[in-house]
Amino acid sequence: RGGLSGGGRAILRIFFYIIMLTSIYGCSTASFLSQAVRGHYRVMGSRVSIEKILMEGSRNSLDSLSREKLKMVLELREFASAELGLPRNKSYTLFSEIKEEYLGWNVYAAPKFSVEPITWSFPVAGRVVYRGYFSKEGALKFAKQIEEEGNDVYVSPISAYSTLGWYNDPVLSSHLRLNEIRLAGLIIHELAHQQLYVKGDSRFNESFAVTVERAGVLRWLKSTGRDDQIGMAEKMWEQQDAANSKMLDARSRLNELYHSGIDSALMEQKKDFLLKEFTGEIGRPRFGEMNNAYFVPVNTYYSMVPKFQSMLDSLGGDFKKFYRETEVLEASPPAPKPQ
Repeated sequence: RGGLSGGGRAILRIFFYIIMLTSIYGCSTASFLSQAVRGHYRVMGSRVSIEKILMEGSRNSLDSLSREKLKMVLELREFASAELGLPRNKSYTLFSEIKEEYLGWNVYAAPKFSVEPITWSFPVAGRVVYRGYFSKEGALKFAKQIEEEGNDVYVSPISAYSTLGWYNDPVLSSHLRLNEIRLAGLIIHELAHQQLYVKGDSRFNESFAVTVERAGVLRWLKSTGRDDQIGMAEKMWEQQDAANSKMLDARSRLNELYHSGIDSALMEQKKDFLLKEFTGEIGRPRFGEMNNAYFVPVNTYYSMVPKFQSMLDSLGGDFKKFYRETEVLEASPPAPKPQ
């Protein structure tokens, strides 16, 4: 009997969903969602079982090093569920080939005189501090539009995204360029989003996932006898934390300036001076220029990590207890913001 495949039916449902959203959010958001669906389907539609690739061996087009990394991924995937308590499903037991160096691009934005991010609201994810595009051209076009409205923008590449368990997320060909530490971290990070995701709170979600990522990778390295890589991982995170600390301090100094009450002309001069000073201290961004939006990712991904890490340590590194505690924390009413 003829008809659409399961994947075809799923994608058709999504397109009907977009048509419905047009009347709610307007054509601009519907256009954004349609490109997301096209990019998503391109990734999901090319998935192949990693087990099948490994069974094919040298008959598969992937080289031996890539196949070894995929074998490692399957072992890590089992470890993540058995030892870290992360969801057990088919995510990261599949592989997708992509041609691009990066999976997509995120657009971050902030007002001219504020370090607080501009946010966008979407179904499922809720309100988030970025807008993701599968094409760099689409991201730059949207960034230009936001910039012309007088805001600061920052565009940076992304290597992965989580469907939060709605689909079985694949390992991408671009991931195989990562070393074992980074590859393991990426997979544990994305699985952490499936474990706990708070709709509308990007900072909570990303800081939680980074905490699980680091602690999970460290436990995996110890458990699998990769002792030579433990020092490498700890040094990498130490360097990240040192850089993040400088960036969060710079963000704090900008925030003080924007709440100083001085007139806008003088504020703009001081802002330019501080950004030049920060560029000298931190270094020029790899993508774009340093501005308010540049500090959105580091605040989102790392500002709550010390709090989460302290909680995990207090629970003796028990991941399941940690997940329960963070769920309680997530359900608690937020503390009032200082005026």
